[in-house]
Amino acid sequence: MTAAYQAAGGVPVGRSPGTGRQIREALLTLVHPLEARLDPHGTMLAVATAGPEGADILLAPVSAGATRGGSADATRGGRTGTAEALPPAAGVETVGRHTPRWLPDSRRLLHVIEDRQGRHRLALVDTATGLATALPLLPGAVEDIVPAPDGRSALVLCADEGSERDGMNLGLPVRLGPAPDPERYAPGAALRRLFLVDLADGATREVGPAGLTVWNVAWRGGGTAVATVSEEALPAGYYHARLAELDLHRRSARTLYRPEGQLACPALSPDGTRAAFIEGISIVAGRPAVVNLRTGEVQAVPGVEDATWVQWYEGPDEQHAGALWFAGWDDTGSRCGRVLPGGEPVVTWRQTATLTGAGFQPALTLSADCTLAAAVLTAPGTPPEAVVATTDGAVAWQWTQATSLNPDRSPVDGIEAVTTRETAWQSPDGREVHGLVLTRADHSGPRPLAVLLHGGPAWLWSAEYAPGDVCGMAMALAGAGYCVLLPNPRGSSGRGLEYARAVVGDLGGADLQDVLAGVRHLVDRGLADPARTAVLGHSYGGYLAALAAARTDIFQACVIVSAPTDWHSFSRSGNIGGGYDRTYRLGDPSTPEGAAEQLARSAVHAGGGTGTPTLILHGSEDRVTPVGQAHELYRTLAAAGQAPVELYVYPGEGHEFTDPARLLDVGSRIEAWLSHHLTAVPGAPSPEAPGTAPPPTPLGSGRTDAALGTGS
Repeated sequence: MTAAYQAAGGVPVGRSPGTGRQIREALLTLVHPLEARLDPHGTMLAVATAGPEGADILLAPVSAGATRGGSADATRGGRTGTAEALPPAAGVETVGRHTPRWLPDSRRLLHVIEDRQGRHRLALVDTATGLATALPLLPGAVEDIVPAPDGRSALVLCADEGSERDGMNLGLPVRLGPAPDPERYAPGAALRRLFLVDLADGATREVGPAGLTVWNVAWRGGGTAVATVSEEALPAGYYHARLAELDLHRRSARTLYRPEGQLACPALSPDGTRAAFIEGISIVAGRPAVVNLRTGEVQAVPGVEDATWVQWYEGPDEQHAGALWFAGWDDTGSRCGRVLPGGEPVVTWRQTATLTGAGFQPALTLSADCTLAAAVLTAPGTPPEAVVATTDGAVAWQWTQATSLNPDRSPVDGIEAVTTRETAWQSPDGREVHGLVLTRADHSGPRPLAVLLHGGPAWLWSAEYAPGDVCGMAMALAGAGYCVLLPNPRGSSGRGLEYARAVVGDLGGADLQDVLAGVRHLVDRGLADPARTAVLGHSYGGYLAALAAARTDIFQACVIVSAPTDWHSFSRSGNIGGGYDRTYRLGDPSTPEGAAEQLARSAVHAGGGTGTPTLILHGSEDRVTPVGQAHELYRTLAAAGQAPVELYVYPGEGHEFTDPARLLDVGSRIEAWLSHHLTAVPGAPSPEAPGTAPPPTPLGSGRTDAALGTGS
């Protein structure tokens, strides 16, 4: 941490770090697997990782034990082999490697290497000889790679310099060098474009539709691809993108489907005549459908909700020809399965744990014969690792751990002591709401309560080692002695598309009541102290937190991170404005009635309570919810003068904070704010004070709360 941060006011710098800070420091040292790519022959994994040393790719062998089922529970530490780093490409500066993609021969691995200026190029590694070859620089930042079936070329999706990223990708613009001075904005500039790259010599030519932004793409070689496209280049365009068939020779697009919601994960059938895709809300999860490229007919895939990934079956079993694999969210866990043609889905694995791939959403990679699957798995008590499993037979879907990315990790006091429980309660209108509760097992009696609200609102809290939203504070606060509630109010994914759409036209309405009912639920059961209760939120969760602080006197402290606070100005300034607000029916800002509706739902105009001490944290470069949103709320609360308010703006940070020193600083300010305002009650004990572990107690309303030791 720099001297400037150490000297910043409001942080108890200089005293011994508490458990919360120790946990945050320990979590920052972990190496995290981001995606696990299984080679077509099912013998090797390429695992993209991120950690203190940056982004890299490791190779991990898949042992014979994995094909026999291996360890019956990957969360208990079974391993298949030792991972090794890829060999470097000689003569090329590399500060990070990511996006691994196997070629069909299962020997060569294609991936992206990035230099200090943020420029990207493709590289090929021959895993048999160790020879690594770098190709010429590409004209943008690589967001996806689709190798051709013959292994001679690849379709590459690149974002131009200055392209805007959405909140799930930090909310910072693409930079391929120093930020321009001045920065230029113009219609039709900064697109996401498709290029065909010859893997022999790196020759590159643009093949995507002229003038359109491509958000994601499916391709099987040749001149046809399927993609989601829009005229709007900003992430707002992703909210109303359409599915199109692309002619890569003519660089044209033919519309196949215009959705009501958002589209993701296109996948072409083996014969190239059909395309599967997912339609949802806020591009988090949804329902799969299939479009016939010849007739244009669209058919829903029955019985599948909250899917995040689909892929066609390509194995030798003729009975499964035309089947779709899927993965997705399942309440506070995840699942995967397959759907036979004309049949109901068969869920092959479901667990209260988080099974993920690229984009931190559930996904698999499969061997060419579909007999092996790979993913990243994390659960309470177990850091994330790459795992493999066989897909058929007596030991099917018994995940085996394929990596051990943090073998020297010492147990951290606080992390091992935290227990994760599923819980449920009823909202005032009778809707059942689910969530997670994190507490120390060695603490008893009512504890200070920290309610953490996720973004989206279509994101969700899922059971994992250390939930990451809201600056990763859940585990730190629980380890420090707080009772931490992670609610999934209506609007969240995991419980069906209708549940996720239940906030459309009602942002900050019934979903806020769901959260407040969760607080009452924990107070009534003696877990939470109503006199020491705080609400924290990031992005949309920060908006809900701001409303709760303004409208009620339930909370004694509030922390707001990267939040939209004025929907009227947000719709015209945020890079998702015009898409997000239309999706959630916040009102048309071009009409007096629509503008009035936006203002009525804005946190800067909310009132009703007597004032809640509020800490506001924001990145100066946030393009999703620009920093002006934080200034608006700060000035509003400061002018009202009802309660203390402070705003901290972090230079260079976007929608999510990434610099380790700043993350530690953010966490210290949050803990200091809560400690001051929640312990101001006469006689209130410190959050650090342990007690006697309470016996397991049924807590749910119409459901028994379940403790999750290892996500079983």
